[in-house]
Amino acid sequence: MKLALHLTHDCNLRCTYCYVGNKDSRRMDRETAEEAVRFGHKNSTGHLDISFFGGEPFLEKELMFHVIEYARLWRKTEGITIPLRFFATTNGLLLDEETIKRSVESGIILSLSLDGHGACHDLTRPLPDGTGSFARIAEHFPTLLKFCPNIQILATFSPRNVKFLSEGIEKLYYCGFQHFTVGLNYEEPWNDAALETMRSEYRALGRFYEGCFESGKLLGINIFDSKIASHVYESCERCACCDKNDGEIAVAPSGNIYPCLRLVKTDEDHSVLLGNVKTGMDRKLRAKIMVESGREWEECKICSLKGRCFHYCGAVNYKVNGAWNQPPRALCLEEQWSAFVADEVAERLYKAKNPLFMRKFFPGEKQ
Repeated sequence: MKLALHLTHDCNLRCTYCYVGNKDSRRMDRETAEEAVRFGHKNSTGHLDISFFGGEPFLEKELMFHVIEYARLWRKTEGITIPLRFFATTNGLLLDEETIKRSVESGIILSLSLDGHGACHDLTRPLPDGTGSFARIAEHFPTLLKFCPNIQILATFSPRNVKFLSEGIEKLYYCGFQHFTVGLNYEEPWNDAALETMRSEYRALGRFYEGCFESGKLLGINIFDSKIASHVYESCERCACCDKNDGEIAVAPSGNIYPCLRLVKTDEDHSVLLGNVKTGMDRKLRAKIMVESGREWEECKICSLKGRCFHYCGAVNYKVNGAWNQPPRALCLEEQWSAFVADEVAERLYKAKNPLFMRKFFPGEKQ
């Protein structure tokens, strides 16, 4: 199971697209956090991944480290041995050296949200006073890369900054980051001009991606890696959060349970409330949502990308279209264009038998 703990509704940024909603001082108390740990273990059959979310989870870093210590001691007492991992998604503002070292020593796998480089990032991730946040976060880059050289960068783009997408990822790469998860803010309206800009930027990013392989430099970008992998292997993995092992559960600071971290928001939309860690979960409602999310949308059944397309995120579909299985137009076009670019790049690299490309995607094939 993936258990996302929203430690607080508060944040030290005011991102333009934040799906958490209005910020306030509500925080998870220790009793609720400990109950959530027990709940996660009782509802996991294979392994448990606990991720710390918010708001900004490092505003409650002492609670976060307490959860880790409590989980390990409780598991030892109960004789529980299923694999356990810890993750945290952060905006990076509070990552001083002591906090980074303590996180690494505690076994936390960090992900850093950066929406490109410099002004590109600042357009969507300002401080509460409206000024940019990139320069302050960038101060922590050297220390962060020293202790977390393989940290994943989560980059979200919207119509207001998509024209800087490829440039932003390239500049972050030259800052020392090598692993990127690129996505769009699907909940914001994407007109035809913005979508065309996105297509142009994906092609430019594809050229940079290909150039790194040709130069023998490691670079991972999800929108291309996943499409190439889905072409090489029989089928593409669906949403890992919702349909692998025991799926995902998100817990609000109150202890309320939601199907996905995208749906917690301000903890007021009880139409998708599954229960509370102290009183239990509505398994029938959760099963209904998962079934609806996995039901193929009619237009998707005849698509040439079927099996390679990531359109199964029920939370995104539901928030944009009101249906768990109807993908947004922007997502559909993004998937088509990322596959087109990835296939073009992969064909050229495969034909050239590029050593790095072959090792990454065809490890068993003779070079």
